[in-house]
This record gives sequence, C-alpha cells and structure tokens, in this order.
Amino acid sequence: MDHSLLPFVIMLSIILCGCAPLCASNRHESRGKTPSTPPPSQRKLDSRFGKDSPCAQIPLRSGDIIFISVPNCLFNKVSDATNCPANHVGIVFNDPERGWLVAESAVPLSRYCPLEKFIARSDRGWCAIRRLKTGLSESQVSALKAQCDARMGVVYHQGFRYESHRTFCSKFVYDVYQNALGVKIGELETFSHLLERNPEAGLALWRVWFFGRIPWDRITVTPASQFESDLLETAWLSKGRRYSSTEPMKISPTID
Repeated sequence: MDHSLLPFVIMLSIILCGCAPLCASNRHESRGKTPSTPPPSQRKLDSRFGKDSPCAQIPLRSGDIIFISVPNCLFNKVSDATNCPANHVGIVFNDPERGWLVAESAVPLSRYCPLEKFIARSDRGWCAIRRLKTGLSESQVSALKAQCDARMGVVYHQGFRYESHRTFCSKFVYDVYQNALGVKIGELETFSHLLERNPEAGLALWRVWFFGRIPWDRITVTPASQFESDLLETAWLSKGRRYSSTEPMKISPTID
C-alpha cells in the first residue's frame, strides 16, 4: 500500500466503521484462518455467550445475515437515502474456538469480527437477524463459510461500486450468497435510482463524498435492499429502531 494513503485509510476506519484498522496481530484473520484460542482471562464468551451478554438471547444459526445501524455521518446518510435503519451488514458463523463471529467487509480490509464487538458499533445496540426462508443445510453453511474465507483481506471500496475487485458490506454479502448458493440477496441498482427514490434525504453529503460529481449510473447494492429481501425471514429484531416509520417486515420479530 502507498504509505501516503495511510492517513486517509485511518480516517476512513474511524468515520465509516467506528473501528480501528487491523493490526499486525489480526492479519491471520484477514486470510480467513482461525487464530489460536486466547487464554481464559481474555476469552469473555463461548459459543453460547455468558448469561449477562446482550447477545445471549439472540437465536443464531451459522449463515444468518446480521444488520446493524452504525451511527456516524455517512452511514446515517445511507439510512436516510434508503429510509431504513440497516446500514451495515455481515454474515454470522459459530467458530468452535472463538464463538460467534461476523464475516464483514470493513475498512480497510474484510475480516471476521466477534459478534459482541460488531453489535457494539450499532446505534443503541440495534440489530436484526434475517435468514433464508428455505433454511440452510450443513453443506450450504460450509459453502458460505468458504466464500467468506476467500474474501478475507479484500480492500474496502469507499465509492460503493459493485463492479469492482474491491468490496463493501452489502456487496460482500451479495457475492457470498450468490457464489455459494446461487441466491441473490438484495437488489443491484444505480445511484440514480437509489438517491432519487427518497429525495427528501438530500444530496449535499454525497456531493462532498464524491468530490462534487455523484456517479448516477454507478451500480451498487444496499443493506436496505437486503434487509427487505423477500427471500429472508426475521429471526430476531431488537428494539430501539431509529426509523420507526419503516416497516418492511410484516412477520414476528422472532421465529421458532
């Protein structure tokens, strides 16, 4: 990487994802390898979570898609543009040594993140768990995990262009499910369609983000279109949604 870009990468890490860049000790995560088990003094949770964990009540399955609402300027604008609280997304897996992890595209590189840390980045801990209505077999979960492993360490795309060798959160999820299962979660659409659908959201920040020239014809995919996918059903929906007027799901917050 060009070292002149390092301050820009660090800034994006703080602004976009509310998380620090990957340090040297985490590089093995970027390659999709399971790190050695930390000592008990450093291991707060097992795969079932501690009884006081806010995640303990969530009925998780490997391969579930998890949505959160990152409360910063840019991600809030994503929520405004889509009129949906979900502005970041990942895929959940249960690791036998580290417990529940979230495969995600983050700044600067895609990685596996502990579930509690992932949810802690969300506005008031809001999260939603959605899964395929058809369910997932063990072989399908393995295929999803293999596709996630293959995408670890990929550079984040700050311009959200789907047709790129780089990635971003919703593209990561879209590509993993499509390549593993042949299932398209979410909708590919242009910025023109996305931003004109909700004109009240305003364009000022987007003009700044794209240096004055919004790429109207650029194809992207949003967490909102995945959050509202008819192929998914809700396994968990936490309280405290910021967008109470948005009701894309007409089913119970939890399923058996």
